[in-house]
Parts: sequence; C-alpha cells; structure tokens
Amino acid sequence: MNIRERQILKGSRVTLVPLEKKHLSKRTEFINDPEIQATLNFDYPTSIAKTEAWFSKNVLAPNRIDFAIETADGDIVGFGGYLNIDKVVKKSELYIFIGKAYWFGGYGREAYKLITNYGFIELGLNRVYGYQLGNNHKAHNSVKKIGWSVEGFLRDDITSHGEVKGRSIVSILRNEWIANPVYDEV
Repeated sequence: MNIRERQILKGSRVTLVPLEKKHLSKRTEFINDPEIQATLNFDYPTSIAKTEAWFSKNVLAPNRIDFAIETADGDIVGFGGYLNIDKVVKKSELYIFIGKAYWFGGYGREAYKLITNYGFIELGLNRVYGYQLGNNHKAHNSVKKIGWSVEGFLRDDITSHGEVKGRSIVSILRNEWIANPVYDEV
C-alpha cells in the first residue's frame, strides 16, 4: 500500500474527530477515574470548569492537536493527539488515553495507529515519540506490537500522584513507519 493511502482519521472501529467542547465532560470523567488517572500526569481531580479553561487555552495552539476517539455509534473511546509539534525538527509527542470499557479489544492500538499515521502523513513528521510511566506495562506492550522502540528509561523523571517516578521514552521514526505494514491495517 502507498503510505498516502494509509488511514489517518477513520479506522475499522474508531474515528479521530477534532476535540470539541461537547467532548469535555467525557474527558473529565476519564481523567477523574482513578484507574485511568494512574497512567496519566494530568491535574487530578479535575473539574469541567478547569477542563473548559484548559480547552480554551489550547484549542488554537499552533503546536498541538487534540482528538476525541469515537466508535461508529458515537461512543467516546478515549482521547489523543500531539503535543510540542516541532515543525523545524519534524517531531512531536503523541499522547493517548483510553476509557476502561475499551482497554481490551484493540481499540487503543487502532487509535495509536491512526494518530501515528496522521503525524507522519498530515503533519509531515520524521519522529513521533511518547512518554510512558514505568509501571504502565499495557502501554509498553501496545507500542512494541506496532513497531515502536524504547529509547530509554528516565529515572526519577516526573512527579506523578505525589511520588517521583521513572518513565520510558518510546518512539518511531518515519522510515520505520514506512516499512511497517501494520500501519496499513486500521
């Protein structure tokens, strides 16, 4: 398959839609769920008011893009996008979080592939990277299955939930993405 034919917004089960105000209550619900929050570094607990303020500040930011991840029925599976888009170096940090009801069954993996495809095709990136807390084994396994590499482990790198924790940095380069047929399968 020609890489320009790879799907960037719509897969077999999920679709990436631009984040809108109507999605913020579900985003807040997910962020406030203790099991989901354990994998994140967002303000916790958060409120609709704080989430709306965050949205207003970031919706027009030129160095990020945020998506809601939806099923064909309009159910919100999760959220993801790109932070710190660097157009000179052609790199960006991918983030994603999925609601507990969709942790199994490949929804997160499909969304990861769509967001990765979007970064390489639409944003013209050369490198997509992300950070994962050291104890987030589900996330580590997910990205390895789709061809990402662990670049290293940053010891005592971030304060998360009152503790200093380590985190892995993972990435995929454009040439690795081009050569990987798993990105044709969404």
